[in-house]
Amino acid sequence: MTKLWFPVGLTLLLALGTACAPQPTPAQRIAAKEIAALAPLKAKYPDIVTALDPSGKRLDIAIDANGYISAGDDELDAFRAAAPRAWRAAWDAAHPGEHAKLTVRLVDFIGRVWLTQHA
Repeated sequence: MTKLWFPVGLTLLLALGTACAPQPTPAQRIAAKEIAALAPLKAKYPDIVTALDPSGKRLDIAIDANGYISAGDDELDAFRAAAPRAWRAAWDAAHPGEHAKLTVRLVDFIGRVWLTQHA
């Protein structure tokens, strides 16, 4: 009988734990959607982009300063052009029908802002 109750009890315990887990807030769901939409940008420039932090109408892109400095001019120009376009597309997908002036900031690990652009 114990062999039967153990799996049933374990299943109920896991179901209860899952039901009681905190659900993400609407803002967290939107941020997760935006980060997922920006993943191709991070994948395309892995030596430059270390993290993405959307916050309302602003996107902070954490950069590796060494990767940013050592990138060629053509790659930097392409990155600087792609970042606002990607942020605009990600924001539009997460906020359909809304309009806003969006900002992209490139920030290094100590918080220095290297570049600010608007989309």
